[in-house]
Amino acid sequence: MSNNQNGSTNFLTGVIVGSIVGAATALLLAPKSGKELRSDINTQVSTIKDKSGEWKETVMEKGTEISATAKEKTAHLRQVAMETGTNVKDAVKAKAEQLKSTVKKSDNHDQSEEAAELAEVVNEVAEEINNATVSNEAEFVKQS
Repeated sequence: MSNNQNGSTNFLTGVIVGSIVGAATALLLAPKSGKELRSDINTQVSTIKDKSGEWKETVMEKGTEISATAKEKTAHLRQVAMETGTNVKDAVKAKAEQLKSTVKKSDNHDQSEEAAELAEVVNEVAEEINNATVSNEAEFVKQS
């Protein structure tokens, strides 16, 4: 698809340049008086200005459309990422709580201490995920 668009662009550029060169050559080689030649050149320049204005408008419209689409997709991806981060954070917290309750029920003191340390690490990870999610959201809002 990219090659097709590139080929079309090159073709259109060739047509435009060829038309301009052909028109200029025809004007300069045609047997006309200086006044008629200047008039024809002014007409051709005016036509080219009009067409370039139309092309500019078309390019601006397409640029605006692409920009709006990119913003929509970025917002959607941000929302999905935020939801995923929140889900991961909630899952980690739930597992930490489950681990804590298992530790409280345990009779073995050594295993209980190790499990408590593990639960603390899991809680720290959940907190880091939460902080990263919040800071990423704040940064995105600031950039928007």
